[in-house]
Amino acid sequence: MGYVSTLGRLSAICVISAGIMSAPELQAAPMRRAVTDSGITSAVEEGLLFEKGVLSDDVDVSTSQGIVMLSGSLNNILAKERAVKIAESIRGVRGVIDRISVVPVSRSDADTSKDVQAALRLDPATEAYRVAATVQGGVATLTGSVGSYAEKQLVARIAKGVKGIRAVRNDVAINYLSKRTDAQIAADVKARLQWDIWINGDSINAQVTDGRVALTGVVGSAIAKSRAFDDSWVNGVALVDDTGLEVVPLAHDDARRKVKYATRSDSDIKQAIQAALRIDPRVAPFAPDVAVEAGEVILGGSVGNLKAKTSAEQDAANIVGVSGVDSHLRVRPNGRSSDAEMREQLKAVLTWDPLLDGSRVDVAVVGRVAHLSGTVGSTLQKAEAQDIASRIKGILLVSNHLQVESEFAISNYDWPDDSFYAESDCRLSSYCVSGEFGPRLHLSDDRVRENIDRGLFWNPFVRGDHVKVAVDGGVVTLAGTVGTWMGWREVDKRARSSGAIGVVNRVKVKSGGW
Repeated sequence: MGYVSTLGRLSAICVISAGIMSAPELQAAPMRRAVTDSGITSAVEEGLLFEKGVLSDDVDVSTSQGIVMLSGSLNNILAKERAVKIAESIRGVRGVIDRISVVPVSRSDADTSKDVQAALRLDPATEAYRVAATVQGGVATLTGSVGSYAEKQLVARIAKGVKGIRAVRNDVAINYLSKRTDAQIAADVKARLQWDIWINGDSINAQVTDGRVALTGVVGSAIAKSRAFDDSWVNGVALVDDTGLEVVPLAHDDARRKVKYATRSDSDIKQAIQAALRIDPRVAPFAPDVAVEAGEVILGGSVGNLKAKTSAEQDAANIVGVSGVDSHLRVRPNGRSSDAEMREQLKAVLTWDPLLDGSRVDVAVVGRVAHLSGTVGSTLQKAEAQDIASRIKGILLVSNHLQVESEFAISNYDWPDDSFYAESDCRLSSYCVSGEFGPRLHLSDDRVRENIDRGLFWNPFVRGDHVKVAVDGGVVTLAGTVGTWMGWREVDKRARSSGAIGVVNRVKVKSGGW
């Protein structure tokens, strides 16, 4: 499911002994670049280029004083939002102006509306929602009511995943079960900002008046600002205003970084994870068991579908102080569909999804295991196909053998990011060797190293000069330190997307998080 593979399907092998592979001399990645508007534009264009099959050449990029403007046209809303996230995830970007128009495939409003309603019924999280959808002129209008902001956003995401939708008007009301005080809301917002591994909550202030949250302070990237906005929609919130939250790119200046390393107790981590699971509409109905031992999270209990399982695992991984996630969650669907019924449902949703245009996905369901094969243009499409399969009620496991046609595929940020738990079995190991990256491009060692250097520089969550890189015969060896497991993941993914034929990851994570 991950956005992690670079040259086709990734297989990873965890190595117990550090003596299995001798590493060449390691050197700190050179960080000689400056953050300039032209450099930002090039980095955004590179990110867009790597999403072959999803983002066309019709998207134009320009940058002025750190503000990126995207223009042109795409054929679906999900691709448009993906382009914005790619731009927000580049170091130095202070904001993104989105002027991309959506020109979807031509379909009748009646057919599109029918498919949106069917998609909402088929999704295990939205099937019980009291939500209606109508489509006119390619614009889907959603009405009804749900119990949280996350549920409202989930309904919109399902509608956007149907071909023919040009825009979504989300008129779904949020009906909270109980009235909450401003003090209660403020405490919850503060806690979410503090525990989210993607942002530095210490630098953000939240004032709450009559249920309206006003965010002020600074964040280090545009993508962190988007994350803070979403985090602030806790139970009881009527509005979130993030106009007072300034993006100040951190670059390399330690004096400007407000990174706070702190040891988190297991009991505090457990409470933070439980709070995150209660907010996630895919996980909340099942209340998984949570235990934490020395920062290692153990998830237990049962959930009703595979998507709920992967969502719970990702929710836990996004919490500060978590050193690993050991999931023992069991998928126990309500009711029982036959393999043939699940296959037909899966084929239908794959056909609706506009992100999969141009791909060829073959489907089989045997013993409640979904088998995906065929070809796609990017790892984003591969991840989307697997995500869809995980949302089919009754599917217990997804075997994803889709081949990626593009030469490179690079990860950027999306919320939620479900790629982590599909990357490899050694995702949180401090010593991993990864190989069999697919077709080799036979890039020179210098070119591979340059690709890694450039990627680390433009990543707002990684200090590239704290990571040592060596390349020998196409095999990359990584060492050094990062501040969080999220940073470890970003370094690892950049190395995999460099054109290397193998990766030895010896990067260590400092205790605590920010």
